Amino acid sequence: ATLMRILPRYHTHAKRHPHSLINRIVGAHELSLYGQRVRVMVVESCFQASREVHERYDLKGSWVGRGGKMLKSRGDVLKDLDVRSRFLLAEEDARRISRHLREDAAFLKANNLIDYSLLVGVTKTRYEIEGAAQRRDTAVVGSGPGDGVASAPFHRLDSGGLAAAYVEGAELYSMGIIDILQDFNLRKRAEYLIKRFVCCQGKGVSVHPAGEYGDRFVRNVVEALIEPVRLGAEPRVIRGYTPAGSPLGMFDLKQSERRVALGRNRTRAAPVVPHPQQPQPFGAERSGVWAPPRTSPRLLAGRPGRPN
Repeated sequence: ATLMRILPRYHTHAKRHPHSLINRIVGAHELSLYGQRVRVMVVESCFQASREVHERYDLKGSWVGRGGKMLKSRGDVLKDLDVRSRFLLAEEDARRISRHLREDAAFLKANNLIDYSLLVGVTKTRYEIEGAAQRRDTAVVGSGPGDGVASAPFHRLDSGGLAAAYVEGAELYSMGIIDILQDFNLRKRAEYLIKRFVCCQGKGVSVHPAGEYGDRFVRNVVEALIEPVRLGAEPRVIRGYTPAGSPLGMFDLKQSERRVALGRNRTRAAPVVPHPQQPQPFGAERSGVWAPPRTSPRLLAGRPGRPN
């Protein structure tokens, strides 16, 4: 039903934006099997069959239940909280991808669609570092005690440490927007109200109204991970603190609600006490952001030199 509703506008969007990252829909079929109707939609793959994908990321821009697990096998799909750095794209490529993703997000918002995500496949490669063995050979003459003279202990031979033999990192990014056919319908409205206000899971829940969902997707995925950083731009500040200790891109996460893992897909809010040397915003003690600990009257009563 959702596909038929948006199909004319989807076709127009695909024609106007040939470089759209929304996964191409190439077929929709309805089959009758044993008296039941089964609907099948065929879409293009985000990944190239000729290249091996070493890591897969499913990115929505939310953070409650979105990662923090160990990668057990190569087929596991990582999520938002598992991203550790920005994508290493050329500046012009990053600008073009960001522009297309913003256009796609605007289209999905206008059609009241949510729960979509950016699927990213990372193909890694390894580069050997030349010259590490030669530098070590010049530092040590012999290999055993008394065989030669070493200028430093073994573990400090290469500029005070041990030289890395190779560097491993991303070589190719394959990406596309998937799962675009979820309406913000009555069931999703109820889920949003229950998770947000009854279970008190905050703004980090995945389900949100279409406008808020799209804006958060642009902030926490496009701007935080892909869009080039402007020179001289200052880090964003949340309630007087910088997001240096929070996961990259989770700018909506309040510092006073840093997530602490309780188990699989369960989180709770935990207060964060700033470093004593970190400057506090004016009025923070009165606004509830942070307050210095108060000494208990019982502890004061037991101290030497104070009347009991």
